[in-house]
Amino acid sequence: MRSLLIVLLLIAAPIQAESIEVSGGKLWYELRGEGPPLVLLHDGLVPSGTWDDQMPAFARHFRTVRYDRRGYGRSEAAKEAFSDMDDLHAVLESLKIDRAVLVGCSNGAKLAVDYALAHPERVGSLVLVGPVVSGLPYSEHFQRRGMENFQSAKGLIEAWVQDRYILDPVSTRARERLRALLKGSPTPLVNRGIASLAAKRPAVDRLSEIKVPTLILVGASDIPDVHAHAGALEAGIQGSRRVVISDAGHLIHLEKPDLFNETVLTFLWPDGL
Repeated sequence: MRSLLIVLLLIAAPIQAESIEVSGGKLWYELRGEGPPLVLLHDGLVPSGTWDDQMPAFARHFRTVRYDRRGYGRSEAAKEAFSDMDDLHAVLESLKIDRAVLVGCSNGAKLAVDYALAHPERVGSLVLVGPVVSGLPYSEHFQRRGMENFQSAKGLIEAWVQDRYILDPVSTRARERLRALLKGSPTPLVNRGIASLAAKRPAVDRLSEIKVPTLILVGASDIPDVHAHAGALEAGIQGSRRVVISDAGHLIHLEKPDLFNETVLTFLWPDGL
C-alpha cells in the first residue's frame, strides 16, 4: 500500500531534474510539486537520494527541491576552492526562490544554520536533523570513531553501514538502503576531494540571531556529540523545539520515514494540511 501511495504521489507532482551552473562546476537538482519552497540538504555521507521517501510526501504541499552538493551523486566534484553556502545561494537564485524552508541533516543542518545567519531574509523555517553546529568542537570519541571507520577491516562502506550511531540496530530496511546509496555514490568516502570553505563567522556564538521557527530532530541512538550540538541549538535559538526519536540513529528520515514526514509536516503546518 505504501509503495502504491508513493507511485500515485510521484504521478501527481510534476518533476524537474536538471543541472545548475555554479562557480567552477555544475550541481544536479530535482524540483517537484507546487506551493511554498522547501529545500532538502543532505548529510556528509550520502547524496540527495537519501531524501527519496520525503520528496513525494513534501511535494504534495511544497515546491520541494533537493540537490547533490559538490562531489556527491550527480554533481561535479570541486576543482577549486568553493563554498557550500554560495552554492546553496546559487540554487535559490537560479530557481527564483526568495524565501524557503530549509531541511538539513547533519552537515546539511550545519549548512542550513550558517545560511540562515548569513541570509536571514531567505529562510522561513528550519528543520535540523541530527544537526551539528559550526564552531562547536567534536569530542575525541567522535573523531576516533570516524578514523576507525575509515580504517576498518570490514571495508569502508560496510563500516559506516554497520555504525551503531548512524543507524539504530533495529533499522534493517534503512541499513539496506544506506548500503545501496553508498555503493551507488562512494566518491565522498573514497576521495574526500576539496572541502567547502568554512563560514566566515561560526554559528555557535550567534544562534540567538536566528528568529525563524526551528525544529530539531535527534535519534535516541545518535552519537553523544550530536545530542550535545542539538542541545546547543535548542538553548541558542529562542522558541526552537527539540524532539528525540526512539529506535533511530543519525539518519532518522531513512529509518522512520513515515514518522519523520508526519513530524515535519505537522511542524510546518500546525493548523492542519
